[in-house]
Amino acid sequence: MIENNLVDGSQVVTKQEAKKILKESNNKVKNGSVDAFVSLKDINKIYPNGVQAVYDFNIDINEHDFIVLVGPSGCGKSTTLRMVAGLEDITSGYLYINKVLSNYLPSKDRDISMVFQSYALYPQMTVYDNIAFPLKVRKYHKVKKDLVIESCDQVLKLLENKQELVETIVESHDKNYRFSTSIDYLATKLNVNNFAARLILKHKFSTIDELNNIENKIKEEISSIKEVELVKLKAKGFTINENYEVLLNGVVQYCDEKLTNQEIREKVFEAARILDLGPYLDRRPKELSGGQMQRVALGRAIVRNAKLFLMDEPLSNLDAKLRVQMRSEIVRIHEQIGATTIYVTHDQTEAMTMATKIAVMSKGWVQQIGKPEEIYHNPKNIFVATFIGAPAMNILNGNYENGIITLNNGFELKLNPAFKQIHDNFYEKRIAECERMLEQDDFKKMHALKIYEEMIKLSFDNQKKIVLEKIKELKDIASTITDLGKAIMDNLDKVNETTSHSEYNKAMHEVKRLLLQINNISSSDLGKLHNAQVFSNKKTKKNDDIFYQKKKKSAKKKKNSISFRVNNLTFSNNLYDVCVNLLNQYKKALEGKHEIKIGIRPENIHLDNEFIGKTKSNTFVVNADVVELMGSELLIHSNWNNAEFISKISTGTLVKPHTDVSLVLDIAKLHLFDVNCGDTIQ
Repeated sequence: MIENNLVDGSQVVTKQEAKKILKESNNKVKNGSVDAFVSLKDINKIYPNGVQAVYDFNIDINEHDFIVLVGPSGCGKSTTLRMVAGLEDITSGYLYINKVLSNYLPSKDRDISMVFQSYALYPQMTVYDNIAFPLKVRKYHKVKKDLVIESCDQVLKLLENKQELVETIVESHDKNYRFSTSIDYLATKLNVNNFAARLILKHKFSTIDELNNIENKIKEEISSIKEVELVKLKAKGFTINENYEVLLNGVVQYCDEKLTNQEIREKVFEAARILDLGPYLDRRPKELSGGQMQRVALGRAIVRNAKLFLMDEPLSNLDAKLRVQMRSEIVRIHEQIGATTIYVTHDQTEAMTMATKIAVMSKGWVQQIGKPEEIYHNPKNIFVATFIGAPAMNILNGNYENGIITLNNGFELKLNPAFKQIHDNFYEKRIAECERMLEQDDFKKMHALKIYEEMIKLSFDNQKKIVLEKIKELKDIASTITDLGKAIMDNLDKVNETTSHSEYNKAMHEVKRLLLQINNISSSDLGKLHNAQVFSNKKTKKNDDIFYQKKKKSAKKKKNSISFRVNNLTFSNNLYDVCVNLLNQYKKALEGKHEIKIGIRPENIHLDNEFIGKTKSNTFVVNADVVELMGSELLIHSNWNNAEFISKISTGTLVKPHTDVSLVLDIAKLHLFDVNCGDTIQ
């Protein structure tokens, strides 16, 4: 079913009706309730092999925003961009571009321009032709103009300035242009249509006297062409206005046709002006530097005047200095043309310096969306905190109790008294979330599946008493399940009453089938449980850390365990166990001493004698293993609290390698993370 709010929000339509609506509206179905210029709602991408690349992606992008999708390789950022571009199908969810449902809209109709990592320039074409290429192959909906009459008037106007006309003709001969190129040269230099240039070049002259001799002949020819064209227009009922626009009954007519060469030139020259490519328009790609080639690729995107620009790691092939230069160039161009841009990169520096809003992704899940300063100063979890920032945030292990953190090496940090309330509120909220999840039918089914797993390992004949106890446990849980509870209990009664092995197995199989109908866990809850397994401090085998995505028949199953699917996701871990474990850990953390992770950015670590303030920690000493001079700053690499520790200080104090350094922390700048789910305690 597809919601009809894509049309008017009043009802639900069938798939066949939806296809009819799309066909009647030429695939352009609008949703007036969407406020954002680009809106991704519950977007998921599952490849044919069952691997899910993007989970429940939601973001609203306003007009003129510069959005950066950032994350490590394989996080789903490029896949998301390709779905917006129409290069990948969307498995589920809705994509709106300028209020138009774009899931099924061809790429050419989405009004987008895309810049790839590779420049993809045509080596045999000049810079001009590379930039102009998308304009030459595409038709545009525009005002219908009579180019014949316009060209005739342009020729007559050229004859008024014979000196300039003759000089341009001579220049084209001196430069030994081929005839077709001479037309382009003449049209460009004199700012006329190619047809007007062709009419001039039909006549041979290289001096003003020669032009005077054939002037009347040219005018007679022009007059004849205009007369024939006007007769054709009149026969069709058309007239033209002073701008050469074709009218029918006084109404301006529109058509779908390619741009004229003059229109293409104007757009290419404007793009070249913005990108400072004017001197290179007649060069070929092999004669350009990497930065110039990237600017040509940008120019090819700009000339289309698209409302949405998509950029997939466009600077990754450039050297470091050129990347810095091109970062500012892209931002300048974005602001100058007033576009909306979605930019993909794995470089957090690019994200921080270019974006108006950042979406940080990991393993297909969006971890946080916000402004650069918000992402940097208030990371949502330990992944965002360590991914954003260079050098990365230092992470230390310790224990928390009553407002005091004790690191594993015994160093104490006394926190602001207000933090205790923040700490307690955080864990109370997490406890409430886990209790809410465990009250859901799907989590009760997973609890029952755990008991079912234990039960099927037992022999009904030899361990009947234990089997009956397990059946009672299952019935107790089934009695609280609202959707399929009665059907489950009826089959458990059959298991309890039958003496036939075949009937027993049949009833048990039906119980399993009913329990595996898990469909209503929200993507938000799945994301929390995903992070709890990925970012947890718990030491487990990699294969047991998270669920995996496979086709059902090829899913790897743990020995003697059940794999089950939620939202096309196959789990190797029972999420009931994950949730119960989280609940128990949260309760322990609320009651007393517990493990904690402490984050501190290198710039918030100071030399003891250079930092004064109420939030100054006690002094500690590290040995500078490596000292990196970064111009105005020093990076001191050391080992502290059994972890790599990087501090950033000014070069006012010279620190030599392999010497002891006295440092302090700014306690107000600490970031504290829960060890069970990786979330920031805030």
